Amino acid sequence: MSESKRFTTIGRPPTDTEWSAVSTRTDMARPFVFVVTSTGIICTPGCAARTPGRDRVRVVPDFEAGLAVGARACLRCRPDRMFAAKAAPAGDPVQAAVARMAAALAAGDEVPTDRELAGQFEMPERRLREVFRESLGVTPRAWLSARRAELLRSRLAGGQDVTPALYDSGYGSSSAAYEAANGELGMAPGRYRTGAAGESIRWTIAPIPDGVALVAATERGLCAVRLGQETAALASELRTEFPRAALSRDDAGLADMASIVSDMAVGRRRPEADVLPLDVHATAFRRRVWEALRRIPAGETRSYGQIAATVGAPGAARAVGTACAVNPVAIVVPCHRVVGSDGSLHGYAYGLARKRQLLDAEADVAAAERSSAVDEQIELEAVGH
Repeated sequence: MSESKRFTTIGRPPTDTEWSAVSTRTDMARPFVFVVTSTGIICTPGCAARTPGRDRVRVVPDFEAGLAVGARACLRCRPDRMFAAKAAPAGDPVQAAVARMAAALAAGDEVPTDRELAGQFEMPERRLREVFRESLGVTPRAWLSARRAELLRSRLAGGQDVTPALYDSGYGSSSAAYEAANGELGMAPGRYRTGAAGESIRWTIAPIPDGVALVAATERGLCAVRLGQETAALASELRTEFPRAALSRDDAGLADMASIVSDMAVGRRRPEADVLPLDVHATAFRRRVWEALRRIPAGETRSYGQIAATVGAPGAARAVGTACAVNPVAIVVPCHRVVGSDGSLHGYAYGLARKRQLLDAEADVAAAERSSAVDEQIELEAVGH
């Protein structure tokens, strides 16, 4: 796929107001970013570069969305610096450090070390790592590794050759990229680019209310949970997603995973689900969102805004919604527990009726557990008297 073609389907065309700002090089009160499809460059409306044709402008939700598809920051208007500054609240070392590392990666500059990042906030390196773990669940180096891997993944998926993709993603050597790929991409870069060629994926079927769930896993962990009505249709979807992988049905080997999915679909608590290893592909942001979803207790919900705040990105509620929409392991990563700020149900990949069924089942089980706990306490108090 050519560079120009692979960017034509991202984002959306500009509105008349947005195009007016782009064509007249006028900064807006609420800035936005767009990708020039012919070059793969991320720009802002006031950019001094030559104005592209309207048919070559695709507006994306934010700067990170542009990076996620393999586009690069413009060296004239520098959207990386503009949006990194906006994304880093004053006094928040984690967000400021993330913004600085992201900007360095986007610009092809040397990424600051933990010591340099810690020095910016006059704190020990050890404390910087602690606040990173408290906020994002990972260290600065782990965040950087995931970010490089996501850049590499997007370039490979877009058709870029492996060697230039490695270096464009910030890896100093091919060996470093392949070593990191084992943990971040879940498969070697070349195999990912060619539709999971050489990967072995086992799958089985788990019964759930009003249908079935297809549960699939690689040797590294769970890679897909799809809900539907017919086994054949779900198996076909899996083949489409991993066209060159070796797929095989393994009901016995995946019985435990299938049992977890079946129980969770009827609201039963399965603590093992919280530690199930996942072999899924996502941006660093989406990984943070999915881990936050796994921490929502069964029987409870959170709003999109609350999840955005939890992952250190206040104001990114829409991006949280997108992360929920592309969640590849339904139920195990419980995106059905995310609702509107007023408690209303919003989009769900498997329909709002399914979302309501899952939430009602969890609420019923939670209510029964609370009632049982109250009864037990009453009995204990009675015995005490």
